[in-house]
Amino acid sequence: MTMGQSTLFSKKTTSMLHGLAILMMIYHHLFINGNHWCLNEGASLFDILEFMNPYRSASVQLLFAWFCKICVAVFAFTSGYGICAQLDKKCDGTYRSMYGYCFRRLWSFYKQFMIAFLFFNGYQLLFDNSHGFDYSFLNFILNMLGLRTSYNATLWYVPLYYCMILLSPLFYAVLNGKISFRLVVWLAIAGIFCSATILCYAYMINDLPHYLMIFSNLIQSPFTIYMTVFFEGMACCRFLILDKISRKMGLLTNLLLLTATFVLRTMVIRVPGDYVFDIMFIIPFILSVSGLMSYSKYLSTALCRLGNYSSYMWYSHPYFYSYLFFGFIRKSDISLFVYAQVVLYSMTTSLFFSFVEKNLDKLCKNIIRKETTS
Repeated sequence: MTMGQSTLFSKKTTSMLHGLAILMMIYHHLFINGNHWCLNEGASLFDILEFMNPYRSASVQLLFAWFCKICVAVFAFTSGYGICAQLDKKCDGTYRSMYGYCFRRLWSFYKQFMIAFLFFNGYQLLFDNSHGFDYSFLNFILNMLGLRTSYNATLWYVPLYYCMILLSPLFYAVLNGKISFRLVVWLAIAGIFCSATILCYAYMINDLPHYLMIFSNLIQSPFTIYMTVFFEGMACCRFLILDKISRKMGLLTNLLLLTATFVLRTMVIRVPGDYVFDIMFIIPFILSVSGLMSYSKYLSTALCRLGNYSSYMWYSHPYFYSYLFFGFIRKSDISLFVYAQVVLYSMTTSLFFSFVEKNLDKLCKNIIRKETTS
């Protein structure tokens, strides 16, 4: 079953959203605990909005940093949307072709991860292991595979992304009716029955609070939340949900929707890094931002170009404010200056990694060509 052609979500729109998301990620990581990067009393451009701030315990800058956590949901949603479109475009509907595409996509992702990993950890091994990382063989291999994050805590998303890509053909089959929806419902009922049985047993042995906490942690885990957001992205692509809604929205509607999303999300989050409610907020956020960016050609183009390097910037930016090149960052009393430095250094490093990747690809192609012609 072939889906219609999306008019809202082009490759350029996805790159634009990735560019915005990586800027939000860096801001979130820098200011999630406040403006402690400044020398004395830090100043933020958000200070001019303090008169509108209904929260006495947090500044507008802090609230904005907390809101920027939605960047992870943006990446999850666009990944789901993009892979659904590509499975429909490049595959014939068989699991063999779909998993063939998925493994090629995983390799493209892992290739970039490996270039950044070897560079930063090679530098630390040779020149600066001031953090005292455990470079034992097993720990190094697990980190190199992205299955452990003891060298870079911000890479916790890597194994989750693996799961998203590997499960996407099954999600695609459900959305296209190749896996019976009735079967999915029965599996859900079976899961609920098993959960209820376990909770009844916990009640009988007077350990219900402990088991309820386990279930709560499972439901609110990053795997559950972001896998749901990923599926939302696939569903929106399959049924062109965003296109149908966006046609009825104008500039004012998009502005109001984005404002409402910001206000409501900052009201319901419980801790700075909260992400549970992004299941509800991600679609309004994507809709409003995509609509607003269509009114600014220069801004959307700049974000699009930035988005092309978002993966490398994700890998790189922690090393400039935490792990390795912290001395490059010069503190000031203006938070925007600190933020701009991290963005600039991350982007510069990403350009270098892209250059390395491009030349490695050329080298590999030349080697393969020589072997096939000899």
